[in-house]
Amino acid sequence: MAMQFSCVVLLWVGLFLLNDWLFDQLEFSEHVSWIFLPAALRMIAVLVMGWVGVAGIFVGSIVTSVYVMGQIDPSHVLIVSALSALSPTLALLLCAHGFGVQANLVGLSASKLLILGVVAASFTAVLHNIHFFLSGQVDVFSESLIAMFVGDLTGTLVVLYGAKALLMALPLSNTSRSA
Repeated sequence: MAMQFSCVVLLWVGLFLLNDWLFDQLEFSEHVSWIFLPAALRMIAVLVMGWVGVAGIFVGSIVTSVYVMGQIDPSHVLIVSALSALSPTLALLLCAHGFGVQANLVGLSASKLLILGVVAASFTAVLHNIHFFLSGQVDVFSESLIAMFVGDLTGTLVVLYGAKALLMALPLSNTSRSA
């Protein structure tokens, strides 16, 4: 469990840094990018590891907020980190109830994964922007809402389709292809 937790934290920080390097020019604001690769990890970690994934996202978000973005307000760091970790959890709970996805991912088709990605991006964008508005970081609630939604959904799709392409490119034995 500690290994899974550590992997999620390291993957979050790594994806955050990679995203910052690759898509620096697509940044909407300090907190929002038009493409946000770590959004995929939010969803995948919660799907695959449950509360261990949630905790890893929370700690990874604290690390990137403090050491990468230089945030010093503890309440802001904790709120943003909690929202990053809990938004995909809420989305998964809603979608699991709606179409019966089990903890072992039985019943998760490509279309359901896309729906989950849209719901997770929606929860993340709405909840973060409520915080940004209430804390005075944006003047208009919808100011970064669309950019965050698009960034999270695009980042999730880039990672998922990239993983699919990678898996399809890997040589598999004939028996595993037919299984």
